[in-house]
Amino acid sequence: MTRFRYRATDENGQTVEGDLSAPSMDVAHQELAHRGWQVIELTVDREGEAPAEPFVSQVGGSAGASSSRHLPFEKMSGGDTELLAGQMANVTGAGLPLSAGLRALGEEVPSYRMRRWLLAISERLDRGQSLGAVAREAEGSWPRYFLAMLFAGQRTGKLPTLLNECVVHLRTTADVRRQLWVAMAYPGVLIFAAWLLLSFLTTWLLPQFKSIFLAFGTELPGITRAILLWSDFMSFLGWWFLPSLVVAAWLAWIVSDSLGWERARDALVSRIPLFGEARRSAALGEFCRLLSLLVKYQVGLPEAMRLAAGSVRDVDLREACLELATRVEAGESLTEAATGIGRFPQDLLHLFRWADRGDDFAEGLQNASEVLSAQSRVHSHTLAIVCEPAVTIAIGVTVGLTVIALFMPLVKLLNDLI
Repeated sequence: MTRFRYRATDENGQTVEGDLSAPSMDVAHQELAHRGWQVIELTVDREGEAPAEPFVSQVGGSAGASSSRHLPFEKMSGGDTELLAGQMANVTGAGLPLSAGLRALGEEVPSYRMRRWLLAISERLDRGQSLGAVAREAEGSWPRYFLAMLFAGQRTGKLPTLLNECVVHLRTTADVRRQLWVAMAYPGVLIFAAWLLLSFLTTWLLPQFKSIFLAFGTELPGITRAILLWSDFMSFLGWWFLPSLVVAAWLAWIVSDSLGWERARDALVSRIPLFGEARRSAALGEFCRLLSLLVKYQVGLPEAMRLAAGSVRDVDLREACLELATRVEAGESLTEAATGIGRFPQDLLHLFRWADRGDDFAEGLQNASEVLSAQSRVHSHTLAIVCEPAVTIAIGVTVGLTVIALFMPLVKLLNDLI
């Protein structure tokens, strides 16, 4: 028999701690489930060894080193996280032992990556690690907002409920981002079509006219010389101009992460008309949505803000949220701290005055997230609407100037012949 130490919540929501003897981790889980308790932490009680490392709530902390005996954790996408959260919610909600339930699901899931994740978690739980210790080890692999919901579920004893809330949060966030990128797809197609047209003009049509003009030896108008110089420049770049520009932007994005320039990069992106506003509104909406859930389930406000900041991809906004948490923890009111930072919209400043109203504040944050998500969609759709005539006008002006520049020397040649 093995001795296990446990921490759980009873039928009244009170936290209970103690130890029990069982032949395996699964049997210990079943014993606690039969009592009607929700397991928060279950570890092997080994005499003379250091206790299992507790779950660390700070977002962005360093992940523990993975043992060579364990399956490694792979990088998890948003879709994989949604699937994992749903599966864990089903297992914990049914009162089943988590390790056995995840292992059984791992044998049925069609995704190879998700199968490895489920088996890696169940393997670590079988070895005596707590769910918190497993979460900390995988912190660099799964999204921070999932870590936040997992931590809040352990702290409140409502893990199944918060995991289901996490699934809803992930779906809403993915939907907002999908709509943003779908709105950007049409302008992208227009720009690609314009590039094809201009590449055809500069690499095939204009060089032929240039050879004709040189053969006649006539003096060319200034606009024609300018168009031909532009054609020479574009011919030098060739058809690789736009792909090279896209690849260069992608490499610059990656390099900025390794060099610590994320804040400068995000500040630059935020200044792009409409797109920057849509991106920032979406980030604020994600922050408010997750903060609403954490406040609703009674996570302390400074800690909830730090955890919610982990869902924000905009580095400048994330730093503002972390500074906001620090100021509130130091004794400032939420409104005073947000006003002093100066990076939050006026509507949120008014909402922050409700910080001491509990459920009303959580509901207000949820409503604010919906408004901000709607603003993000409006900005992205406006960008698509504005981009279409802008690209069309640019193509029309370019083609019109090119035609004028090519026909002016021909008119001059005909006049000289007459």
